[in-house]
Amino acid sequence: MDFGQMSPAIPGLVMLLVVTAIFWFVVIRPTKKSQHQHQELVENLTPGDRIISVGGIYGIVRRVREKSIELEIANGVIMTLDRRAVRRLQEDA
Repeated sequence: MDFGQMSPAIPGLVMLLVVTAIFWFVVIRPTKKSQHQHQELVENLTPGDRIISVGGIYGIVRRVREKSIELEIANGVIMTLDRRAVRRLQEDA
């Protein structure tokens, strides 16, 4: 076996591993972290929380169900949203 002919493949393999590692830390890892944070937010919703939906609707959570929430968007106006439609909690202004 001639090791001299195998040496050009090693830099290519190292480069592939470096590119894969960069891709992991720049794209995949932050995406998984963001998904995990959103899942925790949705699982910990409680009545009284002020949220913003993915559609930009502001409201107060009135009831939490297994797959949906009831959101009060104005006095006496309640709408039902899928829990996945919650974007984030409202910041205190």
